[in-house]
Amino acid sequence: MPRDSELRLELRPARPADAPALAALQRTIYAEGRWFVGDGAPSAEALAHRLRRLEAARSLVLLAYAADPAEGLALGGWLELHRLRPARMSHVAVLTLAVAPTFRQRGVASRLLAEAYRWARAVGVRKVQLSVREHNRAALALYEREGFTLEGRERCQVFDAGRFEDNLLMAKFL
Repeated sequence: MPRDSELRLELRPARPADAPALAALQRTIYAEGRWFVGDGAPSAEALAHRLRRLEAARSLVLLAYAADPAEGLALGGWLELHRLRPARMSHVAVLTLAVAPTFRQRGVASRLLAEAYRWARAVGVRKVQLSVREHNRAALALYEREGFTLEGRERCQVFDAGRFEDNLLMAKFL
């Protein structure tokens, strides 16, 4: 696989027509069983419905399509950024980010984040926050490189594979 400098990415906001590819990526991430705490990925139909209802000034769902020799154009990653609802907190947005296993460590996440920061600044977001499981070392390293700092720790927040794990709260000011 080529490194980031050779990886051609097309970044664009998600559309309802992207729902099947996004659902497939989310199923892959959930199947790994290590990163997200939900009970499973939503259906393509549910994702399409949600994408149709997004408010452009409040939410961004960004996709990174990559040219893959084996698959053609493949969905390499997705990012969601949602501004908080109360007016006094609308300067804060919550981040979700995932990259397909075959595209990890190739710059996809950094490219998605750079585009998300541009959108966030344009709509008045000043703080981006996220939560990440403490054992997700690759994600922690990425977020630290991106300038996120630890804001808190939710002790024993996740019970997985017979053990408790902390959830870390991080933020970056734009």
